[in-house]
Amino acid sequence: MLKICFGGNHFWSPSYCVVSCGGASLDIVKQHIANQNTPPSDRAVKTSIALSKKT
Repeated sequence: MLKICFGGNHFWSPSYCVVSCGGASLDIVKQHIANQNTPPSDRAVKTSIALSKKT
């Protein structure tokens, strides 16, 4: 499917990505990555909805 839709075995480019973490420590970055599969709290959902209505 990837080959049909994107012309290869990757989505964008077979190269690499560089991302800044704004000076966060490695421990904080690891914690953030580990929590990616955790469902958001009710408060986070409400905040996200409120912010999306402002735009």
